[in-house]
Amino acid sequence: MRSILILLVSLLLACDAMGQGRSASPQIPPGMKGVEGRYHFLIYDIPDDQAQEALIRMEAMVDEYTTRTRDFSGKLNRKLPFYLFRDRAQYTANGGIPGSVGIFNGSKLMAIAGDKLTSRTWHTIQHEGFHQFASAVIGGNLPIWANEGLAEYFGEAIFTGDGFVSGAIPKHRLRRIAGLMKEAKFKPVQAMLTMTGQQWNRELDHTNYDQVWAMTTFLAHGDDGKYQKAFGRYMIALSRGAPWDRAWADSFGNVEAFEKKWIEWWTDENRDASTDVFAQAATQMLTSYLARGMSQKQTFADLETLLAAIEKNEVQSHKSDILPESLATDCVSLTRGLAKSQVVITLEAGATAKDQPSVVCVMPDGTKITGTYKLKGSRVASVTSKIDPPAKDAKKDNEKDKE
Repeated sequence: MRSILILLVSLLLACDAMGQGRSASPQIPPGMKGVEGRYHFLIYDIPDDQAQEALIRMEAMVDEYTTRTRDFSGKLNRKLPFYLFRDRAQYTANGGIPGSVGIFNGSKLMAIAGDKLTSRTWHTIQHEGFHQFASAVIGGNLPIWANEGLAEYFGEAIFTGDGFVSGAIPKHRLRRIAGLMKEAKFKPVQAMLTMTGQQWNRELDHTNYDQVWAMTTFLAHGDDGKYQKAFGRYMIALSRGAPWDRAWADSFGNVEAFEKKWIEWWTDENRDASTDVFAQAATQMLTSYLARGMSQKQTFADLETLLAAIEKNEVQSHKSDILPESLATDCVSLTRGLAKSQVVITLEAGATAKDQPSVVCVMPDGTKITGTYKLKGSRVASVTSKIDPPAKDAKKDNEKDKE
C-alpha cells in the first residue's frame, strides 16, 4: 500500500486541477508522515492504506464543497493542512480538544482515526473540513447558522468512490427533526438568523445543529430546489456588507412566510428520507466498481454478479484506482436496502457491441438514474450519474388541456 500511496500523490501533484500554487509544507510532528494532494497536505501516523482512503475522500470532498458553493465562494489557492492521529493522546498533544474526535482550529483540520475510520468520524471530518474550506475561500462574513448548517449538510454527504452525493436525510434524523418541530423545540427562524458566533459557542446545543442543518437542507432541496439560487444571492449580499434583514428580504422575502414553508416541508407526512439521494449514491458506487472492472476487461452478467464480485473483493482495477474496502460494505448494504423501497437497479448492456454496460436505477415515480463513466486506457477517468425525470403522461396532459 505504501507504493500505491506514493504513486497516488505523484499523480495528484501532476494533475493539479485548480492550477493553484504550491504552499509551504506544514511541520510534521515526530513519528508522523506527510503526503501532498491537489488540495491538502495530509500528515498522519495511521497505516498507509487508511491514509490513502483519507486523501482520496477529502480531495473529492473539496470538489463537492466547491461545486455546491460555487454561487458564493471563491477559489481555493492554497493547500489545506489535514492531520490524522492514531490515538487521542497525540491528537490532544497537538491541539485537539479533549472529548472531541475532530476539529478545525482556524488553521489546520485534525481528527482521531483510531484503529479504523468510522462513519461518525467521517461525518466530523467532512463537517470540520467545510469550516476549513469556508475559511479559505469564503472568509469571515459567513453567518454562524449558515456556516454550521452547511458543515452539517456536508457531514451527511455520501462517499461513492469517485465523488460524493450531498443532500442525504438519514431516517433517524428525519424523525428527530419532525419531532422537534412538533414540540416547538427550535428557535424562531429570525432568532437563528441573528445568532452570533459567541452565542452559538456558549450554548453548543445539539438542537441548534439540527435546526441549521434542517434549514440548509430545505434551502438546498426544498420545493425541487426552488431556493438554491436565492441562497447564493443571500450569501453574496452578506459578503458585500448588506444587513442580514435586507439580504434575507431581497432573497427570500418575509421571514415568517419562510418559516411556515420550512416547517410544512419537514413535517409533511409523505416526506421520505431522501430515497432519491441514496439511490443516486448507490448508482454511483456500483458504477465506480463497474468502471474499474471494465477498465481491466472484466465482465459481469448482471447486477447480482457485480454485487457478488464487490462483496468478495473480486472487482479488478488499476493499482491507482483501488477503492477502500469499507466502500464495498456500504455499496452492497445500500443497494440491498433500496430494493425494499421499490427501487429497481439493473445492469444493462449497451445498445451495440461497442457500447459499455451501465448501471440503471429506476425510482418508484419513474425517475431514471444512469451511472456514467469514462475510461482512459486501463484507468477510470471519471464516474458520475445522469438523472432523467419520469416521462410525462400524455393522456393526463391532454385531459388537463381540455379543462
